Amino acid sequence: MTRGRRLAVLIPAGPADDAPDTVASVLHYAAEPVLVAVVDDTRGRRPDMAALRSLGPPVVVLPAGPARPGTYGGLWTKLAAGMRHIVENADFDLLLRLDADALLLTRGLEEAARERFAADPGLGALGSYRVGPDGGARDWTYAARVLRIESGLLGLRKPALRRRLRALLAEARASGYVFGEHVLGGACVYRKETVHAMHRRGLLDLPELSDSNAGEDFLFGLLTAAAGYRLGDFGGPGDPMALRWKGLPAAPERLVAEGRAVTHSVRFYEDLDEREIREYFAGLRAADRR
Repeated sequence: MTRGRRLAVLIPAGPADDAPDTVASVLHYAAEPVLVAVVDDTRGRRPDMAALRSLGPPVVVLPAGPARPGTYGGLWTKLAAGMRHIVENADFDLLLRLDADALLLTRGLEEAARERFAADPGLGALGSYRVGPDGGARDWTYAARVLRIESGLLGLRKPALRRRLRALLAEARASGYVFGEHVLGGACVYRKETVHAMHRRGLLDLPELSDSNAGEDFLFGLLTAAAGYRLGDFGGPGDPMALRWKGLPAAPERLVAEGRAVTHSVRFYEDLDEREIREYFAGLRAADRR
């Protein structure tokens, strides 16, 4: 096991993802990451994954496992397996979870997160929580609705999932959990103690959750509270993260001018497509190396 006060990174990669470019942004801007774990769910449709496998440490490509493909509970299962791998193979102090359509844009994310966690030991994860990058309030209504359905009478169609969710909700409420609260899964940072608490209590090995229609970020929000920790804002105005569920939250030049360290999603912005957005940020990395 490697040791040190360093960053671990977890990235799920699907058939539509340019994971090598996202990993390149991590390797360029992160300060000596101890482990960059890429969960390969591309099902053989991305030949460029071979380039990631050839990089060697700190990059490791993990098979996605037998869980059902796609999003929701299946994705949660694959991410949870990735977290278990990180806990069991790296001594880290922060875990950055990135979608493959997120990018690091500059340095400094780790120190900002460490300062925020040090100021409040009860915080377990940081991200786009109550407010978005423009200061607008985030809406957890849909997340709450899905969890209420699956843990309520309609959840009897999946009894094992219902039992597990009801037990988790009881634990989470003891920590002040609000139904549906979560940080956006596109990018977020966990403190080491949160991930270790989940692992120690078996919360990263719950096969019943693979049947859930809740987004993986909804489930991790619930599990963070069940582990005894709270969520915190790290994606509002002036914060290091600028995240949006679909598309960039602002023009690439504005994100750079604001000093944002991470953004999601690079799929599009107005008339810019993903290739153009990635090329813009790759150009900035190339210029920074000169």
